[in-house]
Amino acid sequence: MTAIAAPRRVAVEETAAAGTSFALQVGILLSRLLRQLAVAPTTYINLMISLFFLFVYTGAFGASQGFEQLIGAKFLTFILPVSIVNASLAGSVAGQLLVSDLESGYLRRLQAMPISRLAIVLAPMLVGALLVVAQAALVLGLGFAMGVESATGVAGVAVVLALSLLWGMAFAGYAVATGLLAGNAATAQAATFVFFPLVFLAPTFLPREQLQDWLQAAAVINPTTYVLEAMRSVLIDGWQLETLAAGFGVIGGLCLLASLWAARVARRTTARR
Repeated sequence: MTAIAAPRRVAVEETAAAGTSFALQVGILLSRLLRQLAVAPTTYINLMISLFFLFVYTGAFGASQGFEQLIGAKFLTFILPVSIVNASLAGSVAGQLLVSDLESGYLRRLQAMPISRLAIVLAPMLVGALLVVAQAALVLGLGFAMGVESATGVAGVAVVLALSLLWGMAFAGYAVATGLLAGNAATAQAATFVFFPLVFLAPTFLPREQLQDWLQAAAVINPTTYVLEAMRSVLIDGWQLETLAAGFGVIGGLCLLASLWAARVARRTTARR
């Protein structure tokens, strides 16, 4: 009974998506992917990784008063954005979901229907971004339970979540593009580990001005730097419009570029199949 019902439900979703507006098409495709995500083990593994890093960093440096004097803030508050940014690995699920549909032939069935190609790409990207935001919210909640305070209150928390959403969209767009170029889910997942060098070539443990010259130069061209600094500004320093503008500008630009790249790769890849 289950084996018969599942294809029928997919067929109903495809038919419904084909006859609706762009927003509803994205919504229908999104709901299907969210159901898949709810039962995927990697959904919860990525969260555990983010929490693991938070506990390890805090355990290693959190009791050092000298360290806190160097960074000018409570260490837990300073390091919390790093754990949130680590959650962007969850955005890699976007590429894996789309590649899975490509391998199963489901993507080809969608192409045969009057469904927007942009909706087909945007739905998994939104799944990845929403997963990043959900994990960021959980990390923030744990951080506040451990003693983190926001210098800008609830509004600052909203800013951190907005930055997480854009960062998640950018990373999901990259995952979709590399996943489709690779053509298989395993390679798509491996491609996302390029993220780790970006975290450690940023002001991860110290403010940027306290890094060595070569690392300062690397941090300047590293987009992760501006996301971390924007998040830290609202949690530690208050409203610093220049820092926030840099953070939203850099991540917004990356989000746009990643989305356009993903859409172009998807169009070219599916046209060959």
